[in-house]
Amino acid sequence: MKISQEGINVTKRFFEAIETLKHQKKMRGLQTFTNKYGLNRWNVNTVKWNPDKSVLKPEWIVYLVRDYGISSEWILLGEGDMFK
Repeated sequence: MKISQEGINVTKRFFEAIETLKHQKKMRGLQTFTNKYGLNRWNVNTVKWNPDKSVLKPEWIVYLVRDYGISSEWILLGEGDMFK
């Protein structure tokens, strides 16, 4: 499966947001995120390390937008501030 450049960019911003939340101490890290939402950490890491081959699930974005105040416009379009 070929992932579009737009899809790759969304994935990169998703993981950038996770790292920012980690540095702000709003989350301990990726494992905390995966445990909180019942996600398979290895599947999430596969997407992280292979954004050109693995698909980011839309619900993962929902969790960041809804529960952590990440801007949907930023994560999807790369426009505006990271936080709402």
